[in-house]
Amino acid sequence: MKQKSVQKVEKKIKKQLKKQKLGLPISSFSFLSNFSHDEKEKNLDTLSSDNLKEGKKDFAGYYQISYQTLIDKELIEMVIYIDEKITVKSQDMKDAAKKLDASDLPNGEYNFFYSNTKGENQD
Repeated sequence: MKQKSVQKVEKKIKKQLKKQKLGLPISSFSFLSNFSHDEKEKNLDTLSSDNLKEGKKDFAGYYQISYQTLIDKELIEMVIYIDEKITVKSQDMKDAAKKLDASDLPNGEYNFFYSNTKGENQD
């Protein structure tokens, strides 16, 4: 996967996801950083150091790390957001995950996210 702006890649993946019949309306797709552990920060520093040695000096070597490398090293996670206007049960997301065809998407783990902002007594 070539390095492109994050927004363009996210938009393309969202479009591909919406074409699939997952049974849930997709509201958005995002790459989120996953730097919560020191080990992962060390991995990122190692990658940027390697880039600097290769002459890639943009943003101290951090800019030219490919998405697939960041995904493989678990430095970012991929999140599929479900439209909050509908009611979704846990089983609905499990079913959607089974239907997900990621053959044309970046290799890695995808997380479905749904937030029910309605109170228990609301429709």
